[in-house]
Amino acid sequence: MPSQKLVRCEVSREGVPGQSTVRYVPMEIYGLWEYLMESKHNFDVSEPQASLWIDIEESPELAYSDEQYEKVTELTLFIFSERDGMFGKVSRYFPSERYDEVKRIFLKHYRIDDNEPGLRPQMKERPGIWIKRNGK
Repeated sequence: MPSQKLVRCEVSREGVPGQSTVRYVPMEIYGLWEYLMESKHNFDVSEPQASLWIDIEESPELAYSDEQYEKVTELTLFIFSERDGMFGKVSRYFPSERYDEVKRIFLKHYRIDDNEPGLRPQMKERPGIWIKRNGK
């Protein structure tokens, strides 16, 4: 069963309390991601919780009640690097109920316009769940 260690956290604009959104970040890049969000983009990052994301195609939700998980969709881009002459892989995780909205924002960071030269990123989407731990 494919899984990924993710950190779930709340992100809000500095000085704008009460309007936070949820982010799911791969654990291996969380420290760098948090630093960039706070120092470069002026976001507040709070309430980090680590757990597992599991591919829903393996039907893990059958082992959990609705209160024990959150639905999270994985978006993987295979992006061609002109400099390296090869594809690289970028995977990000978004709350499933806001997936279309957040996906559009995320894709603005990558060339996906048919009119631009070069190879377009290939996309792969997989529904999954993020397992809640310690009753949170």
